[in-house]
Amino acid sequence: MRPLLFCASTQYWDETWFRKQHFMARLSRGRPVAYVEPSHSILRAPPAHIPPASRNDPFRMRVRRAGESLWIMTPPMGFPLWTRPAVSRIQHRRCGRLLRKEAARLGFDRAWLWLYNPVYVEAVPTLAPERLILDLVDDLGAYEARAETRRNMRSCVERAIASADLVLATSTALVDAYAARTRSGNISLVPNGVRGDWIDRVPGAAPAPVRDLPHPRIGFVGALFSYLDYPLMHAAARAFPEGSLALVGPVRDAAAVERLRREPNVRIVGPVPQASVPDFIASFDVCLAPFRPGPIRRAVDPLKIYEYLALGRPVVATPLESLLGGPIAEQIKFAEGPEEFVAAIRRALEDDDPQTRAARREAVRPFAWEALADRVERIVEEAERGWSTT
Repeated sequence: MRPLLFCASTQYWDETWFRKQHFMARLSRGRPVAYVEPSHSILRAPPAHIPPASRNDPFRMRVRRAGESLWIMTPPMGFPLWTRPAVSRIQHRRCGRLLRKEAARLGFDRAWLWLYNPVYVEAVPTLAPERLILDLVDDLGAYEARAETRRNMRSCVERAIASADLVLATSTALVDAYAARTRSGNISLVPNGVRGDWIDRVPGAAPAPVRDLPHPRIGFVGALFSYLDYPLMHAAARAFPEGSLALVGPVRDAAAVERLRREPNVRIVGPVPQASVPDFIASFDVCLAPFRPGPIRRAVDPLKIYEYLALGRPVVATPLESLLGGPIAEQIKFAEGPEEFVAAIRRALEDDDPQTRAARREAVRPFAWEALADRVERIVEEAERGWSTT
């Protein structure tokens, strides 16, 4: 019997599907997979984004079946202060024991561990996986606000890198940073992607929140975090007073967004259902991906850019190491600083036509999640053949 592959995820299964769910759904066609959802402190109310059916129980692990060989496991709520290293270690070793117990209940006596949440490396002593796989999707420590939590995340990443049997990474910056530190030297570049059905989608009508906005309609879709370059968005709004700037997504940096809201031609839409995102993107004349300089920008491979291109939209972004020189780079106008950024938006508006829209869609076709998931399966199978001969 094949081992049960535990995937320690940072997203709930029924949230918007991205890399984690697509890859695990594909892998589960050929091997048993247990998708382990995240949790939160027992002292906190459930975050609003958690689907009601996925709410963590205070005391017990919940398991439900999502396919012939796919289970969704929802851990109990975490101990108070569980982002602190000592508490995190206790918490995740407890989770390791619970997961091992569930594996035995399902009839599995062998386990692998696939990490999206590197802190689950703390579960290794109690879960005792035969193989450890790390899919590194960003410079994760750079996202943590508290210094202690940031240090702990980076420590867990380093430990996972050093002990993993296989490492995947979303950007060349991450591959270059960690290749020499992997235990086996087995690291593969697997970028982010987009839903394949978006690439051939016929856009619908502009959604109501942006339907009345004047053109040129400049848009951003994604979470409004502090690592975005808000001065560039201010510059874009001011450079096109006859047009509009629309921001679609949850607000994570309230102060910066509130300052941007003061611009008379800015519309803050807020979060929207994933099903409506393609129609928002298709309603924009230019789409933006402005990241400010720093460790996040050096490593990030933004999902939003693949989504913009899949809908055929012109894209203006700050220079992103993960994409510069890559196969979709020629479809993006990169610019640094307010003057260059505004000039790039003007060029993007001038260069847009049916032929360039079709070229953008075709450029991201190899990055459909379905194609990337097949690629990941091949990488895992090749690694597994190598492990069986050692």
